[in-house]
Amino acid sequence: MKKAFTLIELLVVIAIIAILAAILFPVFAQAKDAAKKTACLSNIKQTGTAYQIYVADNDDTAALWMYNGTFNVTQGDRSWGNIMFPYMKSREMLKTPNSPIGLSQRVTNANFPNPSSLPAASRTDQELYNLGWLTDYGYNYQNFTGFIFDPTVPVAGFRFSPVSMTSVNDPSNTILLLTGVFERVGGAVSDGGQLPIDPPCRRLLDGTDTTANNGSLAYFYGGWRPDLPNAWNVFGGAWPYYTGGGQKSGARISIGFSDSSAKMLTIPQIARGCNVLPQWTGRITDRAAYLWDRD
Repeated sequence: MKKAFTLIELLVVIAIIAILAAILFPVFAQAKDAAKKTACLSNIKQTGTAYQIYVADNDDTAALWMYNGTFNVTQGDRSWGNIMFPYMKSREMLKTPNSPIGLSQRVTNANFPNPSSLPAASRTDQELYNLGWLTDYGYNYQNFTGFIFDPTVPVAGFRFSPVSMTSVNDPSNTILLLTGVFERVGGAVSDGGQLPIDPPCRRLLDGTDTTANNGSLAYFYGGWRPDLPNAWNVFGGAWPYYTGGGQKSGARISIGFSDSSAKMLTIPQIARGCNVLPQWTGRITDRAAYLWDRD
């Protein structure tokens, strides 16, 4: 006759399994997070490389991020998706693995024209437009193209001032790309990423404008809003997706620098050298430490 396990033996086995699970599950979670971080950094690095190829094809001039603000390709507008995709080839490069928003949701986002409503010849271009605007890898647009108010420009009412990439004095310490968020509902990520990312500061202590706007009246998206912790632009549209993510202490944001290198930094690290106050009312206090301008 076979001897069965006693109740005590079964409880001991269950307890051992529970202990092992408690030990291993965090390890598995950390390994999964590490793999996603690696994939995210790979995406942003490849996007940076694609950007460099674009620049080489366009006389070292920084890429625009939209053309006329109509959001509609049939009206002549283009976004990052249209401009950069020929150099990227994979739509998955536009999404960070930790984002809860899929690419299909971004294509049909209600803030932009639905591609299916357009003539067949324009649908793919509109898909790329929408994906480009809602990419998780946003652009330090104020420092590379500016966003200048100009009522004399038909339709748009603004113009850009794209810089020569040769004007970047320290490419390995100048932010080009970083993960972002388009909208937040109840503090949670909604709709996808955000292409235009505002820097934390614009001016030096003496009032000198460090952006590509060159002192002109500029449009912006509100700068950083530390006074509105649940706003999408609490960090100017930038958003940490890793090491806990969001506004947790130590949460990390993926950064692509102007030399195509990439690393993860915390929010305090990307804001260093700047006295961050709402809507660009702060000043750059240490230009050598500040990572956003081209000096």
